Amino acid sequence: MDNLEDGQREMRERNSAASKRKQPIAASTAAKLPKDSPEVLTLKKRIAEMEKRVLSLEAENQRLRKEKAVIVERAPQQSSEDALTEQRHNLFKYSNARNRYLWLAN
Repeated sequence: MDNLEDGQREMRERNSAASKRKQPIAASTAAKLPKDSPEVLTLKKRIAEMEKRVLSLEAENQRLRKEKAVIVERAPQQSSEDALTEQRHNLFKYSNARNRYLWLAN
C-alpha cells in the first residue's frame, strides 16, 4: 500500500510542477491582424476557445485526481479474519431468513 501512496504522491508533484510550467494563454491569440482573412480569424477564435476548454478540462482532471487520491488513501483495511467473520455473519443471517421464509410458506 505504501508503494501506491508514494506513486500517487509523486504523480501529484509531477502534475503540479507541470501545471506551473505551462504559460497562460494570451488573450491576443485571436487578435486581428490586417492580413488575416475572415476564415483565418474564425479559426483563430475557435483555437482560442478550444485552448480555454483544454485548460478547464485539465483543471477538472487535476481536481478529480486529488479527489480520487483522497478516497483511495482513506480506504479502510480489512484483515482476513474480519472478512471471514463478515462472511460467516452473512451466511447465518441469510440462511436464517431463508429458513424462516420456508417455514412460514408451509
